[in-house]
Amino acid sequence: MNQHDAAIKAPSAEEWTDIIHDHKLMPAQERTLKDVLDSALADISRYRQKLRNEPDHVLLARRLKKFAKTLGGLRDECGRSVDLMQHFLPHDALAYICQSLTFSAMSQAVGRDVFPRHLDLKIERMRASDKRITLEFLEQDTRATRQALGLKHGNLLLTHFIERLHSRLVRWIELDRQNKGGRPANAVRGYLIYRLAEAAPDIIGETASISSTGTFVDLCTAVLVACGLSETGIAKAIPGMVSKLRRDQSD
Repeated sequence: MNQHDAAIKAPSAEEWTDIIHDHKLMPAQERTLKDVLDSALADISRYRQKLRNEPDHVLLARRLKKFAKTLGGLRDECGRSVDLMQHFLPHDALAYICQSLTFSAMSQAVGRDVFPRHLDLKIERMRASDKRITLEFLEQDTRATRQALGLKHGNLLLTHFIERLHSRLVRWIELDRQNKGGRPANAVRGYLIYRLAEAAPDIIGETASISSTGTFVDLCTAVLVACGLSETGIAKAIPGMVSKLRRDQSD
């Protein structure tokens, strides 16, 4: 992509309201759609900026693919060993995993709130006594809790971290792949379709179908047009991108 890239934008407030209304999205579905779209648009913006500044795009893209492939192997091994890691990983390694993550990330990994219950009360008491609250204090105060979480859930936390990191690299590679051999608008279109297809079950309640008609096609068309892309070619591009996503997910 270069300075002649197709203009792309976030939907206006009015366009967003129409998308939510026309597709009957519930609040949770709307939040997912917004998160995915914000993330995808940010990826596109960062990608374009990198192309302007990086010294050797071909070399960097090749190294990124090798890095993602290696990380993908680690992700697969984590999946195979998720129930065994607590037994073969050293305790200090398990504890270190939690010391490196936020409580929000740990909560997401284990599927429940793991924020220390005592901390809010302690902070309120410190505020009442005008004591200074620092990040260093918070890290030290929660150190034992983090270590305990690592010993108990380190397998899930490491697997979650590797999976999330790998998925972000794969998305970046997909954006680079879309950029090759086509017009800038087509690259943006393909990447947005790919990201929406990934999240389709959480947005429309069903997997994106390999079809040029249907609920997912209608959603993609509305979103991409609202982002400033032409409606022409969107429906025809969707089956290929959904097929590619399924191949990537089965690898």
